[in-house]
Amino acid sequence: MSKSNTKRVVDITWNYYDSVPPNRLQVKCKFCSHTCWCGIARMKQHHAGTKKDFIPCCSVPDEMKEIFVNMLKGKEKK
Repeated sequence: MSKSNTKRVVDITWNYYDSVPPNRLQVKCKFCSHTCWCGIARMKQHHAGTKKDFIPCCSVPDEMKEIFVNMLKGKEKK
């Protein structure tokens, strides 16, 4: 299978953020409208509410928070 035929896996975290034009790396949380300059790791920390390197989201549902906590735990194991 050639590389051109493989699909790129998109992280679900991007579904909960909007890009703030014209800056590609500035994003806005869809739950609390917090705007920041960050990458995918900090977005996950924001939704998980870890308070590690980032402020927690006050509006994310508990079910979603658990998903992001588990995603971060999986990353730590690797």
